[in-house]
Amino acid sequence: MNWEALGATADIIASFCVVISVVYLGIQIRNQTVEAKLAMGIELANQLNGVYASLSSSAELSEIFYQGVNDFQSLTSGQKIQLSTYFSQMLRIAEGMFYQHREGRIDDATWSGLDRAMLDMCRYPGMKSWWLSRKHWFSDEFGAHVSLYIASEDRPGSFWEN
Repeated sequence: MNWEALGATADIIASFCVVISVVYLGIQIRNQTVEAKLAMGIELANQLNGVYASLSSSAELSEIFYQGVNDFQSLTSGQKIQLSTYFSQMLRIAEGMFYQHREGRIDDATWSGLDRAMLDMCRYPGMKSWWLSRKHWFSDEFGAHVSLYIASEDRPGSFWEN
C-alpha cells in the first residue's frame, strides 16, 4: 500500500468519525434542551405551589382570600395589601410560565393545567375587581390574556367549598 492510499483511507476514517461526533453532539444538545424544559417547568411549578401553600399554612390569609375573591372591596386596607401581594405573586409566576410556554420551554400539559386554574380564579368578582385596577402591573401581552378570562361572564366554580 502506498502513502497516498493510506492517506486517503485515513481521510475517509476521519470524516466518518467527524460525522459520528456531530450526530452524538446533536443528540446531547437535544437531551439537554429536554432536561432544561423539564427543570424550568418544575421550578416555576414549585414556586407556584409555594404561593398556594401559604393559604393552607395561614388561617388568616385563607379567610382574607375567601372574602377577597368574592368581594375585594369589603376588605380592610391591610387585608387588601395582603391579598394584593398574594395575587401579585401568583400572577407574576403565571406570567413567567406564560412566556416560557410561548417560547416552547414549558410543555402544553403543564401550561394548560395552570391556565385552567387561572381561568377559574379570574371568574371570581373579587379577582375581577383587583385585576381591573392593577393589570398595568403586568406586561401588555400577559394582561390581554388574563383580561380575556376576567371578561368571562361564566360563574366561578367553588373548588374550595366542596
